[in-house]
Amino acid sequence: MSAGETTAGRTAQVVPSGRSLPWRALIRFALRDLRRGVGGFAIVLASLALGVAAMAGIGALDAAVVAGQARDARALLGGDLELATTGRPLPGPVRADLTARSEAVSAVVDLRGMVRLPADEARARAGDAAPGAPVNDRALVQVLAVDAAYPLVGRMETDPPIAGAPAAALGADGLLAEGTLLARLRLAPGDVVQLGGADFTIRGRLIAQPDQGGFGFALGPRVVISQAGLARAGLDAPGTISRHMTRALLAAAVSPTATVEALEAAWPAESWRARTLDRANPGLAGFVDRLATHLELVALAALAIGGIGVAGAARAHLEARARTVAVLKALALGPAAVFMVYMIQMAVVAALGILIGVVAGATVPWIAAGFANGLLPTPILPDLYLLPLMRAALIGAGVAIAFTAPALGRASGVRPADLLRAAVVPLAARTGRRGVLTGLAAGALVVALVVGGAADPILAAVAILSIAVALLVFRAASNGIAAVARRVRVPGRPALRLGVAGLRRPGAPTAEIAAALGAGLMVLTALALVQDNLTRLIDRSLPERAPQYFFLDIQPDQVPVFDRLAADAVGPENLARMPTLRGRIRGLNGQVIDENDVVEGERWAIRGEVGMSWAAEMPEGTRLTEGSWWPADYAGPPLVSIDDELARGMGAKIGDRLDVLVLGRTITVEIANLRRIEWLDLSLNFVMVLSPGALAGAPATHIATISGDPAAAERLMVDVTDRFPNVSAVSVGDAVRQAGALIDGVAGAVRITAIAVLAAGALVLAAAVLAAQSKRRFDAVMMKVVGASRRTIATGLAIEFLIVAVVVGAIGAAGGTLAAWAITRWLLEIDFVFSGVPVAASMLAGVGLALAVGLMAVAGALRVPPARILRERAGL
Repeated sequence: MSAGETTAGRTAQVVPSGRSLPWRALIRFALRDLRRGVGGFAIVLASLALGVAAMAGIGALDAAVVAGQARDARALLGGDLELATTGRPLPGPVRADLTARSEAVSAVVDLRGMVRLPADEARARAGDAAPGAPVNDRALVQVLAVDAAYPLVGRMETDPPIAGAPAAALGADGLLAEGTLLARLRLAPGDVVQLGGADFTIRGRLIAQPDQGGFGFALGPRVVISQAGLARAGLDAPGTISRHMTRALLAAAVSPTATVEALEAAWPAESWRARTLDRANPGLAGFVDRLATHLELVALAALAIGGIGVAGAARAHLEARARTVAVLKALALGPAAVFMVYMIQMAVVAALGILIGVVAGATVPWIAAGFANGLLPTPILPDLYLLPLMRAALIGAGVAIAFTAPALGRASGVRPADLLRAAVVPLAARTGRRGVLTGLAAGALVVALVVGGAADPILAAVAILSIAVALLVFRAASNGIAAVARRVRVPGRPALRLGVAGLRRPGAPTAEIAAALGAGLMVLTALALVQDNLTRLIDRSLPERAPQYFFLDIQPDQVPVFDRLAADAVGPENLARMPTLRGRIRGLNGQVIDENDVVEGERWAIRGEVGMSWAAEMPEGTRLTEGSWWPADYAGPPLVSIDDELARGMGAKIGDRLDVLVLGRTITVEIANLRRIEWLDLSLNFVMVLSPGALAGAPATHIATISGDPAAAERLMVDVTDRFPNVSAVSVGDAVRQAGALIDGVAGAVRITAIAVLAAGALVLAAAVLAAQSKRRFDAVMMKVVGASRRTIATGLAIEFLIVAVVVGAIGAAGGTLAAWAITRWLLEIDFVFSGVPVAASMLAGVGLALAVGLMAVAGALRVPPARILRERAGL
């Protein structure tokens, strides 16, 4: 029949050799072919939906937190700008200058204190308690003392509500307390408690304060008093560890940043830490961004594993359509047209999966706002955040194209005769330039989107490279398994021989199973080991003689009595005490230190004030890395011993001079030695320890640690805080539990993402099984024909999956261990401790998953009657 002749009333058009159909015809043919059903694409839909939902949800939640912080930035900061000083209020001339530049100014003080029950109430409760039972009659609290202008922005929520400004409503003897404190001490509004050296009446329960997100980590519940009440309590004595924050409201046309720069230029000798609206809570913003980046990279791993399933589904779809593709190519349809027809089909299916994932991810801010709003100091603002959703959709599309294009390229370049034999002989054509270029372009898009949108682009790039290398390693492992299986001859034992032969047979899904299972186990092992190390850090890294309590703000005249009480209670060997003061590092060798010239991990020491002490003799446990300690009777120019990591971060060395601003006075000290500080051993550590006399006459307090018998330490805590109301006692156990709860919360988010990785691996395994199901059925029928029993066939298939699972699981466990080591060593900067339990659990989970999928394959292969399979193969 020539071109132009009609068949059944329609004109049959033959495409000239090498030519392509118009786009409209290609789309029409692709959609018409999809009418035969998309059941084989169920795995594609699920894989893409899962990965895109994880990425979209993480991005949308990050945007919701940032939006909440931006919306409430003024309330969170307490104004348009804040100048914070440690241990002293903002100097009067500086405050006067700030007041002249502002419309309103307010000052608050944040410090720790001990709330105690009155003596008669404490005795009554002790009498009612069972013998030996602890009595909750005191608690460490975080005190906020407010002035008459507070709050400049927003309002406090209390129960019952207070009228007017909080300071006026509280007066000199009123107090607001969070519900956790009221519940712990069994208190209610109207009750009287002691704070410092004064009695206070609880005026109500503190529900929320507008600037509650701006104070950072707190070791106890919040209480609010007026500054007149602070003076009565006597808590803010000279040298006390306290933060004085002066906030200001500016005119609409005045820039907060420009105001801070003008104040710094006008008062170069003063020191403060400034925050403006764009950095209302930089610590929280950085933490959320870093957490989102880490979770997003785990989600990307899940999406990459899902991409393997997409590739397998595309290959299975093409093999099922082999006859159709052969007919199209026999009709002289060019490779480009064939490529586009099936690319359109995959695009339609992928778009549906991506749409499902985007819709699911878009709901995450609403879900999180329902149960996690109180966990963060800033609100989660639910909304439809298009940018992260579009980014996740584009990443999903890029992954789908990158993994699909090679399979389509191979099919479009195969001869019709090879396609007709595809049911028996796997396609062996090269991918072709079109498939390679399309896949590389899509991969480049994914890399650009992930790296460009990450808070840490270098980390994102390294993670992407690691994922790519891991997939290549598992691909090589699958080839190695097949190569070994081809060389191994198994005598006897038909089931074992059948299992080994299945690894080398044409079309075996070993590569897909190895990549999905191996990558999933690697991620799971890495996350399990990281979490185990974090848990170990909190639970097991404390030294055997870890302190029971830290005592803060011990005044110099209280030291002799405190030392005597401590020695009597726990022994002098369990007491460590040092003076402390805070100062700010301003210059190195006469030059002002630029924050940008300091290694990022050490900039915290430049941005604000750091703890300092002084000692004649080297403190016990000190590890010098360079230099030597000064003589005990040293009386020369000021020397300093400094943390070696901070020194390296600043580019300082022994003999260099540091300018340190202390209480408005600059002192110059020479670096005498460098120390290795192990912050986790909970001993008394300071960033800088000065030689005796360097800070002579400075108002300082003392900090002490108490170890030994817990019961004796508890009695000492009660005795000291009763005798010295200004002294705060911090329970190490309570602090560790709070840190553990924070880590558990982060670990929970990581676990949810890890589940997505494991689910993606399960989907890919299922896809590999389904893709090869028809071949397995035919193989099972042939084995039955030659006399194999159902048990032999089932055992052989189970052995095939078990061999792959064990080999790849071992490689995945090794890769996960290496990844966990890198994360703990370079990101978390903690020592890595290998634990076999999480590794074994991950491997057992992987082997169990592989066996479950293998049993599914066995059931599918043996369920269908042999006659039906033979008729299908014969085309009957």
